[in-house]
Amino acid sequence: MSLTVPALHVNWTGPHRAGLRRHRDRALENGPYGMPVEEILTCVHSAHAWRAFHGGVELVTDELGASYAAAQGLDALYDRIDTSLDGLDALDVDPLFYFAAGKSYAARLRAAPFAVVDTDLYLRRPVDGLERGGFVFAHWESVGNAVYPPVPEVPNQAGLDLSRWTFDTPAANMAVSVFLDDRHRAEYAEASMAFMTGNAGPSDTAPIVRQTFAEQRIAPAVARSLGVDLRPVTERFWIVETEEWDGPSYADRFHHTWNQKRLLRQFPELRPAYWRYLLEDLLWRFPAAGDLLLSVPALKECADLVRAVRRDLAAHGPSLIERSIP
Repeated sequence: MSLTVPALHVNWTGPHRAGLRRHRDRALENGPYGMPVEEILTCVHSAHAWRAFHGGVELVTDELGASYAAAQGLDALYDRIDTSLDGLDALDVDPLFYFAAGKSYAARLRAAPFAVVDTDLYLRRPVDGLERGGFVFAHWESVGNAVYPPVPEVPNQAGLDLSRWTFDTPAANMAVSVFLDDRHRAEYAEASMAFMTGNAGPSDTAPIVRQTFAEQRIAPAVARSLGVDLRPVTERFWIVETEEWDGPSYADRFHHTWNQKRLLRQFPELRPAYWRYLLEDLLWRFPAAGDLLLSVPALKECADLVRAVRRDLAAHGPSLIERSIP
């Protein structure tokens, strides 16, 4: 095992309760809170992989998120379930803008080292170099565009003084973010929450600008101001302007469903094929996870697929993933 660093899955249901249907799963769109099939599959894989490589995994959520995890049997994935995110409801943080505010809030409550890992990302190998300290994140993304406009153009209606931090890097994608320096963790978390609080007035910028700035610009800027080492898990670079990747593949390091979600919204008929891919990857590496998958009510529609993948893997191995993937 590589360096032991506990991980947090963070699930704030505030955006759902405020009416934001980010999952775009038509079966869930107007119903009770739920996670779509593909996110449950990646969540299960994410917890298994982090535990295999780096140590324990906790769920940080609110009362609704904890109840959902228990009802689905997904609480079995975690060493502990923390409902601290109920405290976010008392703050002036608009969940329709700041759909990932739970991650910053959770970072206020924990001392480093720990990682925050999105439920739609799982590792395929340990994260390198954690013993070096600093701040480790998924990958860089280009700035100076509609998602990451120049700092003076970012809505800052609460008047947070941004001049104390050094905004001279690309954006740090934080689908996985490992906080190894407690000064950086504390200053980033406070700055992020201060930026979000009371900052939801009208603006000409795209709605996503505020959330991406609160995490993915502030975190590296605080690190630069403190002299904290910044390192991506992969050198793969996302060019926002053209929506293209540059640099070496990250496929052997992690899988992230973010880029597939738009395709699945546009072409929902592709979802069963993608479930097959995710199931092969999960059950080839962690075959014991199949019993949990078959017990999750929200996965009932793909139970036959789970059984078929189990049989096929036992008979001839994977067909959709490379056997060479760790």
